[in-house]
Amino acid sequence: MIVVSYADFFSNPAFYKEKAEKSAIKILPQKKEKKISRGIQKKLDALSAVIGILPSDTDEQSIKNARLARQ
Repeated sequence: MIVVSYADFFSNPAFYKEKAEKSAIKILPQKKEKKISRGIQKKLDALSAVIGILPSDTDEQSIKNARLARQ
């Protein structure tokens, strides 16, 4: 099996068509992307909305220790 990227194929389709005809190779269609369900898409949107809310320099361990000390 020979695999060629679609970018290469579409940059010179005549070359690959000619090669396929000479060696009896099939040119397969591009696979369609699977659709994401609405529920999963909502969860992904919610996740991307919260990314970056907490600063990256936050020390979680000291916050946990402080909360445990208060209890």
